[in-house]
Amino acid sequence: MSEASLGDEDSDLEAPDTRTRLLDAAIHIASTQGLDKVTYRSVATQAGLSHSLVRFYFGSGEAMITAALERAAQLDVEESHIRAATIEEFGVDLLDVMGGERNRGMLQYDYLLRAVRRGVPLDRLVTLYDFYIGQVAGTLDDLDIDDPDGSIAAMILGAVDGLIMQHAIYESDERTERTLDRIRDLLRLLKNSSSGR
Repeated sequence: MSEASLGDEDSDLEAPDTRTRLLDAAIHIASTQGLDKVTYRSVATQAGLSHSLVRFYFGSGEAMITAALERAAQLDVEESHIRAATIEEFGVDLLDVMGGERNRGMLQYDYLLRAVRRGVPLDRLVTLYDFYIGQVAGTLDDLDIDDPDGSIAAMILGAVDGLIMQHAIYESDERTERTLDRIRDLLRLLKNSSSGR
């Protein structure tokens, strides 16, 4: 039975709403205070729900953090437009995402550092980055940019990923927007190169 089918739609336990509230609370805590502060109790308090619901929906803290990483990635893609139909749309709201939920982007870096330091498998991060690369690959496909091995999508994501980190350091919207414009210029060159073949 899926979580969405548990309880009736009028219930306070409506699965998508409750689960989303818990995930958003976990993202907020991890982004602003660090992953070590993400507990059943802290997430429940932030969401205004019972801590038993956290265990009910996720089973373990690691499962909750994994789901939070996935939700953060989906929100990043939707809100920043790294999956775009045109070059002009690519990353168009990236600055708004970094400004509005600035620390959300740091969540995956924090998770990455913890995983590397502790020598744990990086499967979750590989899946996360593959998701991001897949979204950029979709943009390249829509733009008719030839990328059979996915290396161009990985390069573009690497540039965007680095730009997010640089924005956290420089805190300059103007600098970040100029760099995004250069990434778009690169996409134009790649598009022209692909169409000339």
